[in-house]
Amino acid sequence: MEITKKPKEIKKTEIELFIINKVKELREAKKIGQKRLSLELKLSISYVGQAEDVYNDAKYNFNHLNEIARFFNVPFSYFFPEFHLEKDCIEDYLEKHPKVKARYEKMAKNYEEKERKKLEEKERKKAEKAAAKKKAVRTKKK
Repeated sequence: MEITKKPKEIKKTEIELFIINKVKELREAKKIGQKRLSLELKLSISYVGQAEDVYNDAKYNFNHLNEIARFFNVPFSYFFPEFHLEKDCIEDYLEKHPKVKARYEKMAKNYEEKERKKLEEKERKKAEKAAAKKKAVRTKKK
């Protein structure tokens, strides 16, 4: 029986890949190794390697990017595209992270249910008020 491995899936979105590639290009141009940059960021020695690995969830946050910009003396904006990317990066993220997508869908369903109940309650009160008003008008006519 032959065991076949499932191909690895890329865990990073288009915008995350753009940022990571900008950091990597800068790091390589300045001949700075992954280990040295990890230490500069006060992170584990392997963090930059994990961030640059498209199959790993690790990524830079704004604090990391600020420190990278300071270290390389570049503007913070260096790491971002001049204009927004056309791809919906949130949808991209949710597709790459099914557990997050499932939590989001559950939350959205709960929110919609809550809003539906509020609307039904509002309509019920409105109907009761109209019925009470109608009853008061009939009682007044007698």
